[in-house]
Amino acid sequence: MTDREAIQRLLHAYSDTIDRGDFVATGELFAPEGVYGIAGRSRAAVGPAAVTAALGDVRLYDGVPRTRHIVSNVDVDLADDGQSAAVQSYVHVLHQPPGGPIITIAAGTYRDRVHVVDGRWRFAERRMHIELVGDMSTHTRHDPFRSSRTSG
Repeated sequence: MTDREAIQRLLHAYSDTIDRGDFVATGELFAPEGVYGIAGRSRAAVGPAAVTAALGDVRLYDGVPRTRHIVSNVDVDLADDGQSAAVQSYVHVLHQPPGGPIITIAAGTYRDRVHVVDGRWRFAERRMHIELVGDMSTHTRHDPFRSSRTSG
């Protein structure tokens, strides 16, 4: 497997673990000093346990959030040493609350820094640049993007 393929698998593992509600596994995708947060905000989760805790606001239905994180337009800029990379990708999040319609709740761009830790690619930093936000009320207890939205 090439480094680019391994990095893409990391991106897919993030979507898969969140969509399955396995937030501990999501946290484990981050390096010990890995940073996770919304772009432009000073507060961020640092490290696997903090990433797992940050996902605690997500509502679960029979153990899963009923989401599908769809990642596309992946651009990997691998460093010359092959041990780190800058990655940008689009994300589109679908959600269906029980008995409700499938809706888009968020769309935007992930900007990531990844590096090799103990032979495996991990997130050094994942920042969410969410440009489009739908109704988050059945997905999270508090809208994490509220303060980053512009009025208009």
